Amino acid sequence: MSIRIRASQAILALVLGLLVSGPARAQDPQRLQDAIDVTDRRIQQAQELLAGAPNLAAQAEVDQAVALQSLAKQAFVQARYAAAARATFDARLHADRAIAILRGLPDPNRVRDQLERTREILDRARDRLAHCDVAAAREMLRIAIDMQGRAEISFSETRYLAALQLTMSARERALRALQLCNAGESLDETVASALQRTDDLLARVHEQVDASELERARQLLANADNQQARAKTEAQAGHARVALRLTRMARDQAMRAERLTTGQARR
Repeated sequence: MSIRIRASQAILALVLGLLVSGPARAQDPQRLQDAIDVTDRRIQQAQELLAGAPNLAAQAEVDQAVALQSLAKQAFVQARYAAAARATFDARLHADRAIAILRGLPDPNRVRDQLERTREILDRARDRLAHCDVAAAREMLRIAIDMQGRAEISFSETRYLAALQLTMSARERALRALQLCNAGESLDETVASALQRTDDLLARVHEQVDASELERARQLLANADNQQARAKTEAQAGHARVALRLTRMARDQAMRAERLTTGQARR
């Protein structure tokens, strides 16, 4: 039971730090203004670093951040708070990528992908080790879940290198725990598990979006359905890694649609 509670805390850390914060601030003008101010400071930091070390890739990220932040401020003035929240958080991500490039840090998108991959492995490990009697394996999994929770928190605080190091260490321990219990799985099993997780998420989000009037959420969910259908086609064709990539993309689209509808429901 304690393992499941810790796992829930680990997964919620990123949600509370990044994903939920956007819709929540969209409902509160003062919190949204605070978020815009944070993005302003992040952009300024990127610009200062860029001034001391010109870099074309970083410059492109800064330019995109500035453009999106301008849109965020315009939307805020017009009281379009949901649009302002999306724009300022997207702007901040581009500023963070510029900072990562200039400091030689990992790309935030890459780190986010690795966090998602580790979460999937931990989910499977918990299920497969539920009846494992090897104490060392269970303890190793507990440590892995704790490390993943710290990785999620580090990501939410934009400490991307720490997040990457922690999530990779968590993954290594989870895999070792599986090996101790002879509970490893093939690539085909990994694909099947990933597809099922996405199917479960899509089913849940469809119930929310079908009752929503948000066109953007409907569009995101339609995109997710298409990606998932392609993933299943690739899996049947034996293209396991392509299928994994597509089903994760579908899951990301579905989660974005879910966040939009959740934000609308809280208004």
